[in-house]
Amino acid sequence: MKTPNRYAPFVGLTVAVGLMLAACAQPSAPAPSAPAAPAQPAATEAPAPAQPAPAEAKTLVVGLPKADTRTLDPHRQYEITPPQIMRAVYETLVTLPDKGATIDRVEPLLAESYTISDDALVYTFKLRGDVKFASGNPMTAEDVVFSFKRMGALQDNPAWLYSDHVAGIEAPDASTVKITLKEPNAAFLSMLVSPNFAVVDSKVVKEQGGTDADDAKDADKATDWLDNNSAGTGPYMIKEWKRGEQVVIERNPNYWRGAVPFDRVIFREIPDDAARQQALERGDIDIAVGLDVDAIKRLEGNPDLQIIVGNTLDMTYLALTMNSELSQPLADKRVRQAIKLAIDYDGIINGLLGGTALHLPTIIPLGLLGTDPALAPKRDVAQAKALLKEAGYENGFELTMVYPGERKMSNVILADTLVAKLQEDLAEVGITLKVEPRDASTWRADYRAGKLTATIADWTPDFLDPHGWAPAFAVEGASAAKRVYYMNKEAETLALDAAKITESAKRAEMYRKVQEIMLDDAAFIGLIQPKVQIVASAKLKDVIYNPVYFLDYYFMSQ
Repeated sequence: MKTPNRYAPFVGLTVAVGLMLAACAQPSAPAPSAPAAPAQPAATEAPAPAQPAPAEAKTLVVGLPKADTRTLDPHRQYEITPPQIMRAVYETLVTLPDKGATIDRVEPLLAESYTISDDALVYTFKLRGDVKFASGNPMTAEDVVFSFKRMGALQDNPAWLYSDHVAGIEAPDASTVKITLKEPNAAFLSMLVSPNFAVVDSKVVKEQGGTDADDAKDADKATDWLDNNSAGTGPYMIKEWKRGEQVVIERNPNYWRGAVPFDRVIFREIPDDAARQQALERGDIDIAVGLDVDAIKRLEGNPDLQIIVGNTLDMTYLALTMNSELSQPLADKRVRQAIKLAIDYDGIINGLLGGTALHLPTIIPLGLLGTDPALAPKRDVAQAKALLKEAGYENGFELTMVYPGERKMSNVILADTLVAKLQEDLAEVGITLKVEPRDASTWRADYRAGKLTATIADWTPDFLDPHGWAPAFAVEGASAAKRVYYMNKEAETLALDAAKITESAKRAEMYRKVQEIMLDDAAFIGLIQPKVQIVASAKLKDVIYNPVYFLDYYFMSQ
């Protein structure tokens, strides 16, 4: 449970029930198996150039629900809608491979290659020499340094991505950037995929009042200009932003990877689901985001449309306190394990959700390094009863669950519905689950303060690496762990040490062990990893969802 909802972007907009299948960034794929642990690349070729633009002008129209766009300044935006626009206008040093379909590693983009020191403390990037900004200015290492420092100095929502991790950044020469971290962190490379790490034209931004100085929070004046203009290296440039109506981007004639198929992309706000569906069927828009369950079902058999499906990296989990002062029964690991075995996971995923989510095994979402769907616990009522008997609760006991009433969990199921199902499941092993719905703000405050015996909660990612989850849940006193008084020194050590090494296979092994330990402790029980779907014209190619920038309009064509 985190605020704001950073990399779950299309969950609230596009999660629909019905046919949502696939992995987080793998459209129309089955539930992901444990990802192979790739070797750390030292120099990888950037993605291949797009095909030349067709002679006739083409416009792509994307229909969105009501947007939450606060700004189009890449170093300030931190909401749900902007990342896909930022991805089209700005670029980062590294990117997701396979047109965004692979999330367990990254490859160079604006960087030509990179190296990471053995202690995961120093990241060095060699930049491409053929990149120009929309202005025509060449990109240099000084632009990268300015961009990253500006993001941190602005002290806006995404600033922590830089400020909390970077000790220093320098440009030894015009084509080299050296970043030294405050502490070893092998996850930092994944963090750099974030659109917030966009490289901007420092000359242009400075001309518009931008600065990377320590007083940028008050002194920087470039945001108003950046809200309606471009200072990036991306395939498109911002042409117009009408708040509450639309954003228009147009082809960047100076784009370094070559021309793109569309001359213009329009992101149009159509808040009403029915209106958005009708616009898609009429051909007024080419892509519809956030259609509801019924709309998806009605469009399913339309030969002129395609449904693009993927999993988010969000999760809904059951939290059980380990504090004996809050619950004597739950302080006994055998009782928590019994609850884990009593839950009808198949009934939740397939019965309640119609297959619109994955069964999350533990506290790290499937698709990331070290995860494996085989770890997911299975229901075993007999074993659950045996554990309760062994713990001295053969006749059961009463347990109180406080939860956020009338709220959707992972935006796919009402908390009330999920809690009612848990009541039924636990009753079969003799546990009486008393439920107390509360308003979300009160519930959240009590949960964060560690006052709740049992609850259900969500968690959304900040970056695509297990390090975004493992320490938060496994380290005593960390943001999630403190809420249930979780403590296991072995899990804590593994969660922290896994980020300090660069060998992927070893990291995967360590994260798997963390999950095995936490599954045994059963203070956090994974329930739901939701799916997402987008409906698009069947004529479009390479409409691929990923949980960072959602859709990449460079690769998309017709």
